[in-house]
Parts: sequence; structure tokens; C-alpha cells
Amino acid sequence: MKKYNFDKTIDRRVTYSFRWNVKDSELPLNIADMDFEVLPEIKEAIKKRSELDCYGYIDTPKEYFEAYVRWWKERHNLSLDRNWFLFSSSVVGSIDTVLKHLLKENDQVVMFTPIYNVFYNCIKNNGLVLKECELIYRDNEYKIDWDKFEKTILDKKTKAFIFCNPHNPVGRGFSLEEINRIINLCKKNNVYLISDEIHCDIDYNKSKYVSIFHSEYSTYKNIILLISPTKIFNIAGLQTSSLVIKDELLRQTVQNALYKEDIGEPNYFAVDPVVAAFTHGKQYVVELNEYLCENLEFLHKFFNKFLPNLKIIPIHYTYLLWIDISYYKLKSVEFASRLKNKTGLIVAPGKNYGENGDNFIRLNIATQRKNIEDACNRLFDFIKELEGEK
Repeated sequence: MKKYNFDKTIDRRVTYSFRWNVKDSELPLNIADMDFEVLPEIKEAIKKRSELDCYGYIDTPKEYFEAYVRWWKERHNLSLDRNWFLFSSSVVGSIDTVLKHLLKENDQVVMFTPIYNVFYNCIKNNGLVLKECELIYRDNEYKIDWDKFEKTILDKKTKAFIFCNPHNPVGRGFSLEEINRIINLCKKNNVYLISDEIHCDIDYNKSKYVSIFHSEYSTYKNIILLISPTKIFNIAGLQTSSLVIKDELLRQTVQNALYKEDIGEPNYFAVDPVVAAFTHGKQYVVELNEYLCENLEFLHKFFNKFLPNLKIIPIHYTYLLWIDISYYKLKSVEFASRLKNKTGLIVAPGKNYGENGDNFIRLNIATQRKNIEDACNRLFDFIKELEGEK
């Protein structure tokens, strides 16, 4: 018998939810947070914390980092040293801070695109130059363009590579062979390798994610690993994450930068829920991934039967479905706009993630099954109308 009920409806419209601040008739499946009830031990940890009599400044205790160490060892077979950790209020804030303080204006930053849209802002806002290395899309899957990546990463103007692993939005992880090759190319040009691995716990078909720190070459001094429980436990609103940096000098430099940007100290509720999640959340994560797999299976069956001209890109990680809409000759912004206006279903246009995402939409499947069924029916109605126009 299941311990957790992911079919339970949570009325997020009354919680100031950014995503659910829409019309009653609309179904927003665009933004990457979940609609499931959080782990009970997380709620209990917040409750206990709230019952204390003073909400002043707090430090980051050793228990916080030790919880990370246990989780990554038990779940991912990765040995991390507590002394390598730094606290940050968010992964995006960490990337922004690292770029601001380690790079100079007009330095180049490389990314595999399409990629999470906020990363573009981190580069632009710091006066840096984006060098895209477009992932090759062929036969319904994505691969690295190694010739272009090598040329781009070895360019003397290139100073950093933002690596999204598992990748948002295309939903794939990277193999140990690929990661070894990436590290060694970055090392040749002394490039900072910033690895965002926030989606690593959302896995399908027992996929085993490979971290940048699983590599035998992870001793490279310019690696910065970014991790957080906020995606898998749906606690992004608590503003909590960690950086893991092996090199002592780099770690101290980044620590100073985090303090300067005022994101290096936890808020009053940022610590205890993380310890609770990593201590009590193993079964929750198992059942959550099973539920997401069932959502994904439902979508595949529905699309195969009723929406054969929409192609779901196979995903191994994340709860974000990447869907090829190219058959209908509409770019993603127009497709998403017309879909919303016609049916009330809100998806993310693929162009948000780069020009090479413009034939795609992104759909969040971390919601109750009834919402997945509703979304499928709305999509069917919209596609039926589109095909009637031909």
C-alpha cells in the first residue's frame, strides 16, 4: 500500500502561488513547481521552528550539510565532504553571483541550448557574452555537438560553462563518458565549470544520474556543483540550496562573493525542513517518481492514440515534458498563445529556452492525474481545431 497520496488536490490558488495566479478556467502547467502535498516531516519541522519565540538571524549548522552528505551517499552513491559545502538561498542566485565575481565584462559563457531561460539573464545582466552550443536534435533525441563544443570551450575568450545536468528542458542526463570529456575540455582552457544538478532526484525507469563529482576528473579545481532539495520536495519558496566546491581557494572566494550579494546566510526556515526532507524523504521520493512515471505513461498512451503528430521527447529526468510541435507549422509562442485562448491550458513556449526551442512546448507533469487528463483533453480539442483549418 502506498504511503503518500499524490492524487490529493491542493488548492494552490489561495496560497499566493505564482503559477496558479490565473483565471479559474485556466490550467497552468508551465512553471516548474509541483502541486503535491509536501512530506509531512517537512511541515512538522516548519511548525516546530515557528513555535520558537524569536525569529532572529541564524547560522548554517553542521546538521544541514551532513544531511546533504548522507542523501547523496545513500541515494546517488556519491561521497561528498561536508567541508566542501556552502549555503546559498538559490541555485540561480549562486550562478549569478559566481558569474559576477569570477568573470569580467565581455567574457564568454558557454551553454548547451535550449536551456532554462533564467540562465540567459544571468549572463546578460552581468555584461557577459553568451556562446551557444546548440544540442543536436535528431531522431527525437538530443546529442552534444562535440566539434562545436570543443571549438567554443577552447576559445580564449571563454571563461565559464553553465552545465545543466539533468538538462532542463530536454529532460536528459549525461553519461560518465560525456562528463569526463566535458571536464577535460574545460580544464584545457581553465574554464569555470558550473554544474546545476537540481533536477537529479526526479528520475524515470530507475535511471541513475551521473554527477560531475562522479567523475575521476572531478578534482579539477574550477568545478562548482549546485544542488538543492527544492525541486524533488517542492520547497522552492523556502529559498535554500548548496554549492559544493572542492578547491579551498575557490570555495573561499565564492563564499565571500555570496556574502557580498547577501545570499550566503539562511532565512529562519531554510535549514530544518531540508534536514527533515533528507532524513525522512526516501520513500516519498520513490513513490513520487512512480507517480510521475504513471503520469508520463498516461501521456504517451494518449498522444499515441489521439495526438500522433505531437512528439514527446523521451525524458529520463525532470518532471518537464518537451514536446515537438513542428508538424503544425506554428512557432511556439503562437501555438502556446492560441492554446491558452482556445482551451485555457497554459504551457511554456519553447522559444523561452532559446531560438532552437521554437518548435517545442514545455509541459509540467508534476500534478494530479486528473489535471493530466484535463490537459490532454484540452490539447486534443485544440489540435482538432488546428487540423480542421488545414
